[in-house]
Amino acid sequence: MSVSRKLLLLCVLCLISFPVFSQTYLELNLNEPAVRGSFSLSQQKSPLEVFRVIEKAGQDSKIKGIILNVGSFSANREYYWELRNALEQFKSGGKKVCAFISNADIDLYCLASAADKIVMDELGTLTMMGYAMGRGYAKHALEKLGIGVRELRYLEYKSAAESFTRDSMSEADRRQYSDYLDDIFKETRSMLLNARNFTEEEFDIILNREFFYSARGAKDRKLVDYIGRKDAVIEAINEIEENEINSFVLFGDQISSLTGSKTNYVPTDAGGLFSRPPVIAVVYANGQTDMENGMGALNISKIIRELSDNGRVKAIVLRINSPGGSAEAADYLDAAVRYAKQKMPVVVSMGEVAASGGYWAAMNASHITASPYTITGSIGVIGTWFYDNGLNAKLGLSTDIIQRGAHADLFTGILIPYRNLSSQEEGRYREYILDIYNMFVAKAAAGRFMEVEKVEAVAQGRIFSGTKALEAELIDSIGGLSDAIRIARALANVSDTDVVYREFPKASFFDKILSRSPFAGSQTDAAGIFSDLFFPFSAGDIRYRLEKNGQIMPILPLEFSVF
Repeated sequence: MSVSRKLLLLCVLCLISFPVFSQTYLELNLNEPAVRGSFSLSQQKSPLEVFRVIEKAGQDSKIKGIILNVGSFSANREYYWELRNALEQFKSGGKKVCAFISNADIDLYCLASAADKIVMDELGTLTMMGYAMGRGYAKHALEKLGIGVRELRYLEYKSAAESFTRDSMSEADRRQYSDYLDDIFKETRSMLLNARNFTEEEFDIILNREFFYSARGAKDRKLVDYIGRKDAVIEAINEIEENEINSFVLFGDQISSLTGSKTNYVPTDAGGLFSRPPVIAVVYANGQTDMENGMGALNISKIIRELSDNGRVKAIVLRINSPGGSAEAADYLDAAVRYAKQKMPVVVSMGEVAASGGYWAAMNASHITASPYTITGSIGVIGTWFYDNGLNAKLGLSTDIIQRGAHADLFTGILIPYRNLSSQEEGRYREYILDIYNMFVAKAAAGRFMEVEKVEAVAQGRIFSGTKALEAELIDSIGGLSDAIRIARALANVSDTDVVYREFPKASFFDKILSRSPFAGSQTDAAGIFSDLFFPFSAGDIRYRLEKNGQIMPILPLEFSVF
């Protein structure tokens, strides 16, 4: 065979083996990996991977568009917004998106509305019910159990203990939650009106009259464009492109794929096998600001300091999802951020919630970004005092105490302290709480280059949406993780083609195996079952509060819920 014929054959084989050389659509399959037997066949993709793939596809001339497969995808509304924002940036280059949904609520539908066409499974449902916010209250349950609670609260909006001391919202709580709800509902409403060209009257009918749709009803209402599965998606793409598209690549699980593509499309790092390109480190701080539990502030702080001393690392992106907790733990993380910022940019990406201690950890970053749906702010501290108010008597228990020192018995008791605080003891607590609060305000003012009085005006424990936090100068921009990474690259003066990304903390082999189990994260302990049955908040909440009884904490209500 001649050399020319061999080259021709090689070219043909390449075209067959690598469909990305033709007009190709990327299927972005965000559904949970399919499970076979006891373990899932693959791991859920991290947000960093997802955003990097979308960014890569936006820059890839061979990728014409994206099929967003979210038929069985579930996440919080903040992550939906980040995905939508990334898809809008993808489309800004003239590329197209087709979304496939099955069972969707208003938030998942809002994500899908970024698409040029929406396909809905013929047996799917769509619920457009708007937003509600609520809290559970255990005051009367605790009274019946014989547990007394004292709320050590001296700041107007710092309401973390209300679940135990009230049976309904305080006026301050109702005001701050109502403002937050207005902000996020306005954001969603605006996106849907613009994306689907609804009039205000049509949106009112969708939300307040009809609200629940079959696939046929959704199509009649023009909420979706096609009904079906793979064939309908292909038809929608062909209409979008005015051309037949039959080449696909896949990011995500193959078994639940719509296209059935066997060609994986993955983000690529710069450099070769032996090169050492610069690194942008993405560090996740998730959970309560606790030293060893929750986010594990000791470990995260150590990681940040080590990364900042690594010459290859050019910037750190700190992703915070935290309702607060220990002030000491939050300050450890804040100190690590300040240390790292002397050597490189540290950009904070706020997730669903980064408030109270979560905000404390973020406030000294080089740049802070949050989504419109992020719960942030809540600059304030609070304490809760649980004590025996008949519990031991109900259980047939008693105490007999000998003491030296007027307050030596304060934490004495069976299960919980046997008595309430005296007025003198509460007075000392008040002084201490206000000392910590003033320190928090002063640190926030220094970190944000603001006057103390200006911070005080937006403090007192008040929560804000990302939108209002930007107006209050508590953050620097509206954006998600992908935006934070772009900002970090710009501040570090490195390009996407010259950098690699590394995520921390790294999961152990055991954690990876455990995460693949279908029972991972299931709660079967007796305390958990008891709490789920009898209390309107998690077992972890009441255990955490009892463990931290009498401690002063920058913390949100742990049972805080957005439906």
